[in-house]
Amino acid sequence: MIRGSLITIGASLFLYVVVGSLVDAYQNRRRRQEAQAMEVLSRALYADHEQLAPLLEEMRSIPSQVLFSIAMHVPLHFDDQLSHRLLEVVGNTTARRKVYRLSKSRFWPRRVRAARMLQILPEPENTTRKLLQDSNAAVRAATIESFDTDQIAFFAAELFEALDDKHQSVRFVAQQALLRGDGRLVEPVREHLPNLPSHLIAPGLEVAANLGDPRLLKVIKPHATSEDPQVRRLVAAATPFGIPEKYLGFFVGLLADEDAIVRVSAIEAVARTQAQWMAGRVGAALRDRSYEVRRAAGNCLAQLGAIGLLVLREALTGDDPFAHDMAQQVIDGLVVDGRVAAREVHEVSVDLDPLTQWGAAA
Repeated sequence: MIRGSLITIGASLFLYVVVGSLVDAYQNRRRRQEAQAMEVLSRALYADHEQLAPLLEEMRSIPSQVLFSIAMHVPLHFDDQLSHRLLEVVGNTTARRKVYRLSKSRFWPRRVRAARMLQILPEPENTTRKLLQDSNAAVRAATIESFDTDQIAFFAAELFEALDDKHQSVRFVAQQALLRGDGRLVEPVREHLPNLPSHLIAPGLEVAANLGDPRLLKVIKPHATSEDPQVRRLVAAATPFGIPEKYLGFFVGLLADEDAIVRVSAIEAVARTQAQWMAGRVGAALRDRSYEVRRAAGNCLAQLGAIGLLVLREALTGDDPFAHDMAQQVIDGLVVDGRVAAREVHEVSVDLDPLTQWGAAA
């Protein structure tokens, strides 16, 4: 019996050593393959067209599993030429076939891996659309996360639909993708914003605010009378300038909104777009009952150049203590920063015209 036990123990130890050795050998081989692949990829990144062909041949001898594991670490949103080149190089290997296979797997983690590698497919539209409709939320979210600006523009309709997904993770990445979009989203926003349900108006306006395109005025303006102050705040942030002033009467109302967060947002929009013709009305906000609004008005005027300085200097001569105090704080800051000479503060050599008389604008 003891002999049998010793034989069993010995066999177990032998099997442990053999299996451990095989695992170590496999891992060492995998590390060598990954190192080889990284070395080839590094050369391929900087290779010209003639040098690239032999490097691709060399890469084809590397197992696709190794290339795929390396490509998984490529940044999802490549903004530089090297990252784009890396995906292009990896995409010319058998890794593409692996992406197609994984996208059809019945195991959702594998479909997630495929979603993260859609960039290397030559024509990913059909595979992408399939993964966007996947039954698993993680797959849908991973697919959206992988989008570059071209795909965001191409799948804009699907992204607006995903804003109402039943899973919060998918809604979040859809919103983030739309916020990464460029001017090609203007038309989709014009089409979808008027038809969004009430609970999606705010996310839609955030996308519009990020674009800041004058063509969006028509679909933004109706929400200026919303009962929700957060929506009105976003309307102020999304209001595009660079259009005739006669179309911005509703924006003047936002500057005088009953809610302080809306007034602050409107003032910040004036500063961001350098709408100097609004300096007088922003100057009126130096007398606002809310300190945050007064502070926003002072900072805005500091950014509006000469006309803003004129309004601030005029506030120093007024009798409103709130306006005087905020104007003094802002001007002192400008002097300390060297943006305004101290002697200029009291030299009011130019009268404010009626359009910028902040006292009248109140």
